[in-house]
Amino acid sequence: MPDLWHLAGVFEIMHEVGVADAKAHLLRVKTAIRSTAEGGTLPSPLTVFMPVWTPGSYLVREYARHIEGLTATSDGRPIAARKIRKNAWRIEHGGATEIAIEYRLYANELTVRTNHIDADHAYWNGAATYLTLEEAPGAGARVKVDVPLDWDVATALIRDESAPAERVFFATTFDELCDAPFECGKLLERSFSTLGKTHRLATTDSADARSVDWDKLASDTRTIVETEARLIAGDRSPEDALPYDRYLFLWHVSPRSRGGLEHRDCSTLMSKPSSFHTRSGYLDVLSLIAHEYFHLWNVKRIRPEGLSPYRYEHESYTRLLWWFEGATSYYDWRTLRLARLCTAAEYLSHLADEMVRLLDTPGALAHSLEESSFDAWIKAYRPDENSLNSTVSYYLKGEIVCALFDLTLRHRTLGRVCLDDVLRHLYWEFGARGMPVPEDALPSIFAQVAGVSLDDCFALWVSGTAPIDLDETLGKAGLALERSARREGPPASLGARLKLDAGRTVVEAVPRGSAAQRAGLDARDEIIAIGGRRLPDARLELPLTGLSPGQSVPVLFARDGWVRTVELTLDPPLLPEAKIVPLGDASETARQLYEAWLGEPFGKPAEPR
Repeated sequence: MPDLWHLAGVFEIMHEVGVADAKAHLLRVKTAIRSTAEGGTLPSPLTVFMPVWTPGSYLVREYARHIEGLTATSDGRPIAARKIRKNAWRIEHGGATEIAIEYRLYANELTVRTNHIDADHAYWNGAATYLTLEEAPGAGARVKVDVPLDWDVATALIRDESAPAERVFFATTFDELCDAPFECGKLLERSFSTLGKTHRLATTDSADARSVDWDKLASDTRTIVETEARLIAGDRSPEDALPYDRYLFLWHVSPRSRGGLEHRDCSTLMSKPSSFHTRSGYLDVLSLIAHEYFHLWNVKRIRPEGLSPYRYEHESYTRLLWWFEGATSYYDWRTLRLARLCTAAEYLSHLADEMVRLLDTPGALAHSLEESSFDAWIKAYRPDENSLNSTVSYYLKGEIVCALFDLTLRHRTLGRVCLDDVLRHLYWEFGARGMPVPEDALPSIFAQVAGVSLDDCFALWVSGTAPIDLDETLGKAGLALERSARREGPPASLGARLKLDAGRTVVEAVPRGSAAQRAGLDARDEIIAIGGRRLPDARLELPLTGLSPGQSVPVLFARDGWVRTVELTLDPPLLPEAKIVPLGDASETARQLYEAWLGEPFGKPAEPR
């Protein structure tokens, strides 16, 4: 076995992860650290720490809070392990050649970025599980998996074939160790080979998992892999665009949540069982696959300078998440269209829905895309009732802005250049060479690739907060956005976002400038009656029937146990329905741009299938 898991011949690290108590959701972690330096002793004291966040999920999650009963030994004898920070321990060992650290780890949060163990499976992420050395924070390690013998193991790490009787895997760096989650259990699996590389799908066997057509999912996943590889390759061979030997899609089919997390050679994907059985749900599943897989280039290899290198104990700041998440969001559905996994009508319907969400986010007028990217640590993953007014998602606005950039590039270069060319430049000139993208480089890179400046677009869409004229850019492809109220919906609106909570109608958020805000309604208020009419169960809009925008009505509500009444002047009806439609007077240039963009003749798209 080569010494790939040594750091400059100084430290050898082995993590053993096993089941402590599945019913109590406890993993057992044993970490052995041995000196390989001449003289054979470890530095004393030695400091170990656990990351506070994981790359791809920009929130300090305080993983060390799940550690229980940490102890340290040397030659079987207890040694002092003193906690010195929230996530770090100093170990006084007096010149030992090897020390062992053991702890239990509570794992009962089934998401793509945390850990979960029960009687059926164990899933863990590196950053949420392993300790590393402050003296050598980038050190690689081996991982020994100690789970029931009839459980399978799925991970992107390479297995140590020199120990065939044990399930041992190795990582050359701590980045690699944190970038390879483990799924252990009785697995359902599919695999396929394409473009000279092996791809594996794995999920824990369950009734929910067995309801999925894994053969179809594997076939469609293969189509996504091939489509994105051709997109990145451009005029190169698509085989050259795959920077791995094998890739793993780890699946959780669970009603608990939906999400994904990217890694260099794998991704974890989570969807509800029902999503696999409807057309809209399945397209969402495919877009999730396309999104996380696309990240193997865009953020895992095309890296912003602000995330290079990762700082596992502190926030790593970048103003470019709008590109690394927003462009990835643009290309997930674009991949489905390029692969013919969705129709042009379905793609435009998705884009229209996203545009409406953006237009109905007042925070887009207060927080720019680059500010939203930089503030991910304090805003994106910590939403509250005012998030709607104070910020905008860099996923959402980033996707829309990247669509607008694509159309603008095609228009200004007369079809010679599109966003795909910028993407390829970023990968082959930066990502493939291991060079981070400077934080302020994108405007000049766009201009270099296109031969024309897009500084005005960057100033308006990325740095600015002014409303975006969507129709002005959609018009370059002969399209326009049409909004409408729900058919048979209420003729007026309170302006508040409402939700049902145990049969009660509760204010979820109050958009700034809305009728609800002007009247003084607040998040968590319970709406009881409007205009003297009580709200019935599960019918939020019924009391608005027969009322008109501008009409003043009494609203009876409860706040903190007290019933109150305010006069509210109604807003116009909400316009949640939207579609992108072709313009009858579209120019020939616009029609050609449309056809190059969506891959079908200009005209009214076919209805979604």
